[in-house]
Amino acid sequence: MSLQQLLTDIGAGVGLFTLTAGLPLLTRIVVCAVLAVPVLILVHGQVEGQSLLQWLYVYARFLFLPKHTNWQSAEARARALSRSGKVPAVQTTWVHLDHLSGGIMGYSEPGGRSPNRGRYWVVLEVEGRNIRYLPEAEQVRIYSHFERFLTGCEFRLQFISSIEQVQPAIYPALIAQRAAVPRIQGSTRLAKLQQASVEFQQRHLQSCTITRHFVVISVSAREEAIRRRTDGARRGLLSTLFRLLLPKAEEIVTREQVLDQLRIRTSVVKKLFQQLEVRAWLLDEPDLLRLFASCLAPGAEVPAFRAVDMDEAAFAALSLAENGRAKGTGRGDRWKSIRGLHGQFVHESTDEQARFEAGVLNLADLVAPSSIEVHPETLEVAVRGNTRYQRYFSVTGYGHQLLCGWLADLSKLGLPMVISSSFDPIDTAFMIARLEMHLVKLESQRISDQKTLKITKANQSVEAEQVRRVLRELAARRMKVFATSLIIGIHAGSREHLEQRSHYLLSHLRQKQLRVRECRRLHDVGLQLSLPICLPPDLSQTVNLPSDAISTFLHTCSGVVGTPTGVFLGFIGSGFSRRPVYFNPWSEERKIPNPHVVVVGETGMGKSWLGKTFATGFMGLGVADVVVLDHDDDYLPLHEFLRGESQRYNLARGCPINFFDLPFAPSDVDPADPADLLAEFLDNHLLAGLTLLICDAETTLSKLEEAYLMAVARATYAARGLTSEAIRRDPTTLLLPAPTLSDFLETMKQTPASSKAMRQSLIERLEKAAYLFCGETSIQLEKPLTIFSIHDLDEKWYPLMTFVVQNFLYRHRALRRDERYLAYIVEEASYMLRHPAGRRYLESGSRGFRKLGIAQLTLSQHPRDFLEEGQVILANAGTAFFLGMQRNAAEKLCLSPELERTLTEAIPGQAVMRCGNDYAAIQVASIPFHRALFTTDPQERRRLRERARSAQLQSSRESSPLRKDESHAQHS
Repeated sequence: MSLQQLLTDIGAGVGLFTLTAGLPLLTRIVVCAVLAVPVLILVHGQVEGQSLLQWLYVYARFLFLPKHTNWQSAEARARALSRSGKVPAVQTTWVHLDHLSGGIMGYSEPGGRSPNRGRYWVVLEVEGRNIRYLPEAEQVRIYSHFERFLTGCEFRLQFISSIEQVQPAIYPALIAQRAAVPRIQGSTRLAKLQQASVEFQQRHLQSCTITRHFVVISVSAREEAIRRRTDGARRGLLSTLFRLLLPKAEEIVTREQVLDQLRIRTSVVKKLFQQLEVRAWLLDEPDLLRLFASCLAPGAEVPAFRAVDMDEAAFAALSLAENGRAKGTGRGDRWKSIRGLHGQFVHESTDEQARFEAGVLNLADLVAPSSIEVHPETLEVAVRGNTRYQRYFSVTGYGHQLLCGWLADLSKLGLPMVISSSFDPIDTAFMIARLEMHLVKLESQRISDQKTLKITKANQSVEAEQVRRVLRELAARRMKVFATSLIIGIHAGSREHLEQRSHYLLSHLRQKQLRVRECRRLHDVGLQLSLPICLPPDLSQTVNLPSDAISTFLHTCSGVVGTPTGVFLGFIGSGFSRRPVYFNPWSEERKIPNPHVVVVGETGMGKSWLGKTFATGFMGLGVADVVVLDHDDDYLPLHEFLRGESQRYNLARGCPINFFDLPFAPSDVDPADPADLLAEFLDNHLLAGLTLLICDAETTLSKLEEAYLMAVARATYAARGLTSEAIRRDPTTLLLPAPTLSDFLETMKQTPASSKAMRQSLIERLEKAAYLFCGETSIQLEKPLTIFSIHDLDEKWYPLMTFVVQNFLYRHRALRRDERYLAYIVEEASYMLRHPAGRRYLESGSRGFRKLGIAQLTLSQHPRDFLEEGQVILANAGTAFFLGMQRNAAEKLCLSPELERTLTEAIPGQAVMRCGNDYAAIQVASIPFHRALFTTDPQERRRLRERARSAQLQSSRESSPLRKDESHAQHS
């Protein structure tokens, strides 16, 4: 028996004895007994999970609800006021909205005796990290911080999560992918790859969902008046009676005072999200309207609510179509059109900019659907002829086993729904008083049991201990109790689909040990509580929970890692809860601190596939040109497919790059800066390259040899007119042709040294390696893809070629800094990382490429390379992909247990993606058209070759003259 039922029984009993006081004793007892039976039935009877009395109230309330409402114009609403029996308007029945300005929505609440009327609210869209994938210590820090905020929170908050199916036609990332195809029509084969990717996304995005999270902060004039009157002070009994007998006139609160309080609350919440490392931004007016309309009519096509200019002819045609006659417009009038949820609206404007104007149109007319029908089991919301069926569920009980972030599991179901949770703080002094009374009741029961020699129930002792703990926490201000409501609204296009989704949702909620009640005949209440208004919760839908339990509700992750647009990589999740993953290291929508990428995993797990996905994605979008340092000729099939749209150079047969080129442009020369660019290049770059050319990995140059080489280098550059003084005097000197290795050798033969033997040794070692370089640089990055193959090169020259290619990229970006970005893919970097010099150049690229618009993508099949030797490269990478690896290697990454299990049990194509501080497990997309170009599996390549040979043989047979004659004879 609940306390409410006990008090009702006592009140009913006292009332019955009072009413029958004039009857004889026996008659009085009989009448009271007869009347007590229906009272007990009403109070203790259960119907649909609630008491019979409450069920009767809900049933009677439902009888008086307007069952059918439709959209009506202002003239129709005015006529309906003077007539009875007319269908109510949707705008006046369901939409409480009449203020929108400066990102603040509101409702003035007309009528009423109180002078303080009106409610205003703002909405923050939030997007945070996937907390469940973070290390346990980080999770504890985030949730404890959120709990501390809740402990000091004195105002109501509403969290809304919207899960919707992706609509490929209007999905921004796919629109950007489609728009790239016409831009690369000159590269027909590259356009085929991009078109295949677009078609693959178009086909699979239909079964994906997107999740968005919002926080609603509100304040009403009445709340502000009460806050000013009470000022947080606790009143005694006499003071309370005195105020009731002699009430004072209510202080009038102006709109500006209410809005000031709203801004204060907003700044407090925004500061909280900054501390939680959650991105939060205020919605503007069109986005606020979109959110309101999408919560009122979920699943419907919501317009952008953007004003567009109309000429006089278009306005006349629209007026004629709507009203049967054309309305004239005065000269100089500007007419704008806004598409609402129900239809098109035209208004006169003097603003030259095409934007939303507050106070011009009726907001309720804009966001109201065409009609709403109320049924006991569902709501039917129609928008321009399309009907969606909605159903709402209220969570009335929570289990003790819910983990932090458990709401994320609901969004992973893949069901289109709206999850609305509101937290209304309860006064701590009031809660302490109630808990003390409850504790007295429990202790009295325990003492009574001891006197009567009864055994106290175990749950009663546990409950008493829990009440004591909560009392201590409340008294120490380390806990706060909130009236919590959680409403889940699902929708579908038909009743059958709605039933299926309801059963699926309920089965999952029961697995979570949640007590859920369908809002039968109360779907209108569920709809109102789901709107982004932050209404006071309905007491029948609330549960009192402490702040430590409410902190587990925190869920700000959209389930997507990466950037809003960019290269299509694959998917997160499975089934209908899949979410696409896009990545652009230079994204403007979401800034990534460093564009570099590291891909590490065991052999055969899909590193090369992922690298080629990046390469074709960058080229297909036109985001960047791609340069590949190819170790195993994995990019040869892609080069052969692209033909003239890519260029490939075998560095073992002569390098077409002159590493004597100065990596500077005239714009790099600052007359006010005394730095010597030429000396810096000779000391830090050229000398290191000559060392790689002359010495082995185990030997180094002596100080005497270094000094001699520097003197020869200065003389060689001076012979070409490249001196420090000439560069400072005329920066265009940097554009002169640089000397070559043969020029350096000729100068060395003519330059005396302190030791003739040393000079002869250096000349012999340089001449021995001179075959690698052809002379001046003879290539340019004129095509989207440039491949430098080191497949046939001796391994001892890998660090040297890494230096040469890197110096070439520095020179290219110095001369063409304002052109497109550049992606530099180092395929299989483990061979470079073995050599200290090669590792040093990869590390210098990870530090310096960012400023030049170069993203370095480093791939390796040995995890230890990055966990030990390549720590600097991994630390400077803004994004990392970890594919399948052994458990001892995965443990060094310090991942969460779930991600560590993903790595150790991964199949080819599965990866853990770290983008900034966010983690997610993704499945790299396998596009059939790309498979023949991407795969490195020898068995699959063999099957592809056999299939190509059989197709070629078949086509040759069909085109042979003998075959044609036989076919002609059979036809005759």
